[in-house]
Amino acid sequence: MTVNIVDGFEKIYTIMKTCIETEMQEGGILEDVETFIPIYHSDRGVDEPCIWMTQHPTTANRQADISQTMELITPFEFDCVVYEVDMEDSEAAGQNLANRVILAILRNFLQVQRTVTGGKRIIKNIELETYYPAGEVTIQGKSERVPATGVILNVRHVVNWVACCRQIQTTPSNTENENQETQTQTQTDDNENNNGD
Repeated sequence: MTVNIVDGFEKIYTIMKTCIETEMQEGGILEDVETFIPIYHSDRGVDEPCIWMTQHPTTANRQADISQTMELITPFEFDCVVYEVDMEDSEAAGQNLANRVILAILRNFLQVQRTVTGGKRIIKNIELETYYPAGEVTIQGKSERVPATGVILNVRHVVNWVACCRQIQTTPSNTENENQETQTQTQTDDNENNNGD
């Protein structure tokens, strides 16, 4: 279970994002979500229910020696907002949405990673770090601020950069493949010419 660095860590982000988007489809457990923001900064207006996904810095779990196989942790924060007239109802609805985010990840991450990585398993496991009130946000067209609930999930994945270096060295580049094909074709043409003489 090793991340292919030729593709990069972006696969982890893509898997988490796709898990949410999958459940936002009709019949999904997040089909009521109006806005999903999967980037750190966004100036666009927000309609609720809303999920804002933020990827935090990746760190090494134990040793950070890049010449060794290492386990990395990438935290993903999901801030969930649902407007209700009563603030307590709004907070409860936000907590419910945060629960459904956890379910969406759990329900989809194995299948999504198989699709995204071509069958490779790169995520070791996903752990709950925190589930907490995340403050308040302003929603378009609403005068009062709305409570948000945050959940942070730690994605554990394994990487071996040395193995990736070996893979890059043993995999011929497109240019090398083209040169080999040209050389093979030239040899074939020469053989046909010699046979025709």
